[in-house]
Amino acid sequence: MTNLKLTRRISALLTLGALLIVCGGLWLAFPAASVFAQGQQPTPFPLYALPDSRLATTQSSGTLALGKDNRTLVAANTFNNSISVITLPSARLVVEIPVGNDPRSVTLTADGLRAVTANRADGTLSVVDLATQQVTTIPLGGVYPYGVVVDEADIAYVSLQGSDAIAVVDLKIPSVLETIPVPSSPAGLALLGDFLYVTHFWSGDVSLVYLPESRVAQTISTGLDTAISSAIELDVTRGLAYLPQTRSNAQNTALTYDTTVFPVINQIELRNLHVQRESRIALDTADQPVSMPFAVALDRFRQWIYVANAGSNDISVIDLNSGVRRGHIPVGSSPRGLLLNRDNTVLYVNNALEGSLSIIETRNLTIVDKLFISDFNLSVDTIVAAQLFYGAVDRRMAFGNWISCANCHFDGMSDSRVWQGFADGPRNTPVLYNLLETAPYNWSATWDELADAELKIRQLQGGTGLITSQPLSEPLGSPHAGLSLDLDSLTAYIATFAGPTVLPAASPAVLSRGAEVFNEQECSTCHAGSAGTDFQTHDVGTGLSTTENAGTAFDTPGLRWLAGSAPYFHDGSAATLTDVFTMSGQHQLIRSVSLEDIDALVAYLLSLPQD
Repeated sequence: MTNLKLTRRISALLTLGALLIVCGGLWLAFPAASVFAQGQQPTPFPLYALPDSRLATTQSSGTLALGKDNRTLVAANTFNNSISVITLPSARLVVEIPVGNDPRSVTLTADGLRAVTANRADGTLSVVDLATQQVTTIPLGGVYPYGVVVDEADIAYVSLQGSDAIAVVDLKIPSVLETIPVPSSPAGLALLGDFLYVTHFWSGDVSLVYLPESRVAQTISTGLDTAISSAIELDVTRGLAYLPQTRSNAQNTALTYDTTVFPVINQIELRNLHVQRESRIALDTADQPVSMPFAVALDRFRQWIYVANAGSNDISVIDLNSGVRRGHIPVGSSPRGLLLNRDNTVLYVNNALEGSLSIIETRNLTIVDKLFISDFNLSVDTIVAAQLFYGAVDRRMAFGNWISCANCHFDGMSDSRVWQGFADGPRNTPVLYNLLETAPYNWSATWDELADAELKIRQLQGGTGLITSQPLSEPLGSPHAGLSLDLDSLTAYIATFAGPTVLPAASPAVLSRGAEVFNEQECSTCHAGSAGTDFQTHDVGTGLSTTENAGTAFDTPGLRWLAGSAPYFHDGSAATLTDVFTMSGQHQLIRSVSLEDIDALVAYLLSLPQD
């Protein structure tokens, strides 16, 4: 056992023989013989005593961090690969410091002297000395770092969104001490003593990682349809957690723009890790239609919660006692970070796609200043295109602030859902990586160019369209490229999404055998070349899962980044790649190929591309 784990074990507050433990007003139940004797259902084991709420400090990952001096504010500039240091209360930009690519969150060490960022595109952690502006880069050995928090001992915990793990990093060495496996797509983090709460971006699940044992103690669902769960905020005095999320109504068989997604705030009781469904806040009714709740800030004295809606560029202010709106504040483009100062009198909003900080006086909920904190290196076309992709406020893109491209394809990813309500049958959401190499598009191969996304904008999102020369009621012709500068910018931006560097988990021998099975089974007949597609449609029997699609031919999907695109087939009928080769259909191999070789084939496919 490492010294770190031993220290954690010694410090853990465990009393396994007790029926009830009280810590600072928070009760936690443990099973005991008398419970079984009475025939009652025991409390799920293990649960652990929460830290004393009078002494415990909490830390949540996000794009803003405030020093203990209440004067140093640090912001992560996701789209400019930098952090900005701001001095308060004068709200003066001190310096913008380059870090790694695509910093998704920032925090400060306990002494307030260093900023730490998780750089998603790089797979690294940047540690910035704020006095000297010197940057130390720590490779994490994982895919898509997202959230980061740091404890009093300079141990950083980083969610690896693409590796399904938490990296534990000693900043003093600096080095990765270990990685803790967690369920799919970890994102937001909240640290409370020996507890690390983890949100899962696409499933909406929440995991409790018990740090003394470096393992997931429990994972709960906040609803089968919740998604885009990027943050978590704790109220330790009341034993509650708040999660900004989006409900994805994928089972709806009659999709309209306003029945696709719904903005919500879910609440979790920390005492037993239980979702308080009766306390769920539907923001479209508590406030007004908003898009993509992304971050929250809690005033636990007033019992108000501030919600940054990244898709509709506004802040919802909700009274938790009544569940109704106290205010609604338009801010800058794509607000992804919120932070209250120590006395809750000022709210800071990080507008990611504007490089600005909105400063709101909470007494009267008015913006008193806007500070531009980042000197964007992006072209105007790229900024406009990103705002179109992530936003739902442009009437040409969406109606009523409901839905954006990013709701299903955030950062070019797949939401891992099968949407039932399309006219040509259920459709599994694909990833958007390296699209220029894989035309035609969609499962039916009816789009011959990326500019055909104009059809989805008009049909699903309720937008009037970016091609203003052709009214909504008039059928669109082909090609669509070249008919709108903004549409051309949007499709050019979508084409920039690139998949992660894949780190094969299998041994070279297994990968080699998998490649051999791939060739022996002549998989390359259809899945050819570096992209793994012949750019044709084929009837391989997968349409038989739905009556209306029986015998239908589908576009040959590429074979890269398969780890991020489950489930498989057009209708998601194969939950795993192993299912692809064991279920009925033309891909079935289990009758002629050993399970060991199928496992090798799966390992090989999951390693693609092997750059």
